Amino acid sequence: MDPSADEVSGRPIVLVVDDEPINLELLGRLLGDAYRVLVARSGEQALDIVARERLPDLVLLDITMPGISGYDVLDALQGEPRTRGVPVIFISARGDWEDEADGLARGAVDYITKPFNSAVVRARVGAHVKLKVRSDLLAANYRQLEAQQQRIEEDLRVASRIQQSLLPSAPPPGAGYALDWYYRPSAGLGGDLFVTIPLEDGRLVLYMLDVSGHGVSAALVSFSVAQSIRQWVAERRQVSPAALLDALDAEYPLERFDKFFTLIVLVYDPAAREIRYANAGHPPGLLIRQRGGSIPLEAGGLPVGIGGWGRYEEGRVAVAEGDLLFIYTDGLVDLEDAVGAHLSSARLEVVLRDWRGCPSDGVIRGVQRMMVEHSQQPPEDDITFACLRVTGRTA
Repeated sequence: MDPSADEVSGRPIVLVVDDEPINLELLGRLLGDAYRVLVARSGEQALDIVARERLPDLVLLDITMPGISGYDVLDALQGEPRTRGVPVIFISARGDWEDEADGLARGAVDYITKPFNSAVVRARVGAHVKLKVRSDLLAANYRQLEAQQQRIEEDLRVASRIQQSLLPSAPPPGAGYALDWYYRPSAGLGGDLFVTIPLEDGRLVLYMLDVSGHGVSAALVSFSVAQSIRQWVAERRQVSPAALLDALDAEYPLERFDKFFTLIVLVYDPAAREIRYANAGHPPGLLIRQRGGSIPLEAGGLPVGIGGWGRYEEGRVAVAEGDLLFIYTDGLVDLEDAVGAHLSSARLEVVLRDWRGCPSDGVIRGVQRMMVEHSQQPPEDDITFACLRVTGRTA
């Protein structure tokens, strides 16, 4: 059982251990009005009471007794996790400072000499019982907080698994593209999200989202937005990225969650070899041409949630086999090196041009290496990036 006051009377429990009946009677009278007093005439009996009864809030322990001594009883109490926290006050007829210092050094919280001074006994017992009761209350509160923290951490682990489940799976063979991605929240949960929605006609809707802030609140908004996008796409035969952003901007005003988010939405049509897209304040996606050159995907407007500025523009770009599409959140280019210099979108574009012939998974690994080389510190922001390479379609 946990240490506590007497569950029947509500009074703290004091165990008095002394081989002299007169001392047991005297201390019982002194303390009986305020405490439930248990008595033991030997060290062996004291340990038996502690093992059978609820733990006392304080032990008044005679040092010199037949059989095992008070020192032995204290050692036994401190040797067991269950009784280690029970405070012990030594009582002894030996009143020199060396005996008192020895008792305190062994782990007693106080030392009272015989003959007893009633006022001193009451004051010292009262002070140490109050400390013990407060300590027990703090320990109980800590256990409660620890249990709550464990529940919160488990909830976060579940939420993280749910967020991970929204990330894309590998495309089917012959889909007309290869797709790889990297996702790393700055905490267990993040506001970044990368999702693909394959359509029945072979087209692919893909979007990358970055909610302002980090942690649970940003992740919850990202979940909500993902659900809204999936429902919006499911209800339409033709998916317009700009129209989707217009709908989201109306559904997620800043006042709703006190959050805004950047978002790039793309619809890749392998049959037409075309990408339609709209960008809501997100870092421009990069289309790296296999034959040289690159195109930033900038058409769109402000982040979703700002509102009041107008409708989103939509861009179209033709693609050819071997072209590479790279999209990312700003956590990537905001990485700082030892002197505070950012990785930068300009450097990223140069590197991607050099890697235009690499497969999509090779590009992802290369960017990961570049991150490590640029910054050895844990990122302060969520980081997400994805690479789609246009391939020949066989189905």
